[in-house]
Amino acid sequence: MPNATGGVLLACDGPAIKQFILKLDEDRRAASQAPSFVLRDLDERTLLLRDDEPALVEFVKAKLDELQSANAYERSDVDVQSAPPEKGHGPRKKSRKDG
Repeated sequence: MPNATGGVLLACDGPAIKQFILKLDEDRRAASQAPSFVLRDLDERTLLLRDDEPALVEFVKAKLDELQSANAYERSDVDVQSAPPEKGHGPRKKSRKDG
């Protein structure tokens, strides 16, 4: 007889995000002896998560937002034309090829 399990299907953009979620689950279990929130590792990009505690889904969303914020590029307001050159990156010398 088949077993039916309810949960949240999490399809990740790539395997790195899935590995981040698995590591998050592992760290959470080690720190608090909490049960795993990952029910099944379905394939290289998909996980089935528990949905019996709404706080778990929010926890995963918050951690993914933190990861995205930590890895996001923020444009600087520095004017590149007036900024001093970095050490060793002065004006390029002309070569014979430049004419």
